[in-house]
Amino acid sequence: MFRRKRPALRYYLYISDTKLDMLFDQIDPRQRRRLSAEVDVDLKLAGLRLRGADNAAPARTAKLRLVERFIERHHRVGTVDSPGAEFFRGTIAARWGWFHDGEDFDGPTRGRNTVFFRGESGGHVVMLAGSRRHVLGEQPSPENTDLTAHSATPNIMAVISRHMEGTPAAFHRWNALRSDPGPVGSEDQAAAHDPPEHALRHAADLIDPTGPAEWIEFLAIPLVTDPRRPAVLATPLYVARGRPGDQDAAGPAG
Repeated sequence: MFRRKRPALRYYLYISDTKLDMLFDQIDPRQRRRLSAEVDVDLKLAGLRLRGADNAAPARTAKLRLVERFIERHHRVGTVDSPGAEFFRGTIAARWGWFHDGEDFDGPTRGRNTVFFRGESGGHVVMLAGSRRHVLGEQPSPENTDLTAHSATPNIMAVISRHMEGTPAAFHRWNALRSDPGPVGSEDQAAAHDPPEHALRHAADLIDPTGPAEWIEFLAIPLVTDPRRPAVLATPLYVARGRPGDQDAAGPAG
């Protein structure tokens, strides 16, 4: 099996506790025991529930290593240029930041509960979205610990739409598209009615978080793809700092 050429340690930016708990619960106990031996993690530690745990960090990384190995063994893992329908991974240069989830905004974090990464590799656009509370180093607060399904496709598409409406350049393009969608049967006419793949195409062109670009590596679940752009909207299992040159390598951690 081809292994990723990278340092053994990762500097994580985002790990989804919700996805880890959900995926871990679906692994047969016998397979958990085998996998824990393969990746050299304490199964009891990996089996702790992450949501609400007092000190979840050791359990989080143990569970991630085990779940990641299971995914590599039993699922098709795509790439940036061919994400597929199950999971995909890659290393890209990306910008990231917070998106507004609601109409009310009266503070530095209120209403910004979705974290969004956007990057490109070889002309392929990757957009990753998830809950802000899974960004490592974020302090729990009433605004980022709610039970909203931030990784659900309808919620992400709604957040993207709000962001474009609140960003001048994106708003003018989006508003023009809605007011004059073009001839019947055209791509713009279809996009005005918000099919996800058409909305994704315009989001890929219009959305660019303002943070500095940095290399990231990720393992994510594709939600919406548009091969004609080409672009993919996904929700990540993890995002970590990456290195240029790792784009074409793939393989499990551990």
